[in-house]
Amino acid sequence: MPTTSRTLADLLARFPALFPEASPLVLKPSGAQFAPHAERYSGGHAARWFAATDGQQGDEPFADAHVLCSLAEALDAAEIADQIRSEPEGYWVEPHWLPIASDGAGQHFMIDDRDGRVLAVAHDDDHVKVIAPSPEAWLEALLDGHASGSIVWDEVFGLIEVEKLERVHASQRAHAARMEQSAELPPKHQIGLALVVGVVVVLVLAMAWYLEARR
Repeated sequence: MPTTSRTLADLLARFPALFPEASPLVLKPSGAQFAPHAERYSGGHAARWFAATDGQQGDEPFADAHVLCSLAEALDAAEIADQIRSEPEGYWVEPHWLPIASDGAGQHFMIDDRDGRVLAVAHDDDHVKVIAPSPEAWLEALLDGHASGSIVWDEVFGLIEVEKLERVHASQRAHAARMEQSAELPPKHQIGLALVVGVVVVLVLAMAWYLEARR
């Protein structure tokens, strides 16, 4: 159960103030339709989350490029996971995990309804990271980090750790430098580089298609 005395509703109510007027965070009220799913998610952790909010309006990022899911979106993702899990190779996403946030590209933050942990789960990678021991602890960590300056708001990622954002920017600068260097190559070398990049892209796409076809 919760590791903090503050309720989810109390914690969530503090977040809109962290977002600028140009990109407001508008939280939806309770996901009142959870009752039919209480038997499957009987631990009470998922029910507690959706009793506090039914996600957010719009697609502005909430944290780490993830948008808070509505209950309907969470159940749709769970249904897809059920379908994959029924295939011969199975699936590492457990049936008692329910999404609460998504980046729109297959990455989710999920609640483990058995113990309340918040997990970072990718559809194509069986490495699961524990973000926090409870949704309350996750929200408090974001609030505390913002108050201390270790977490900031970013238009692309929403709330994100400063160190993580700096690594992203460093990677972007390095990529821009490589592109600038390649632009300075003689035409013959530019053509050769373009061919190599094209072959690599085709191979990557072919491998992705092959792996997806085997699922």
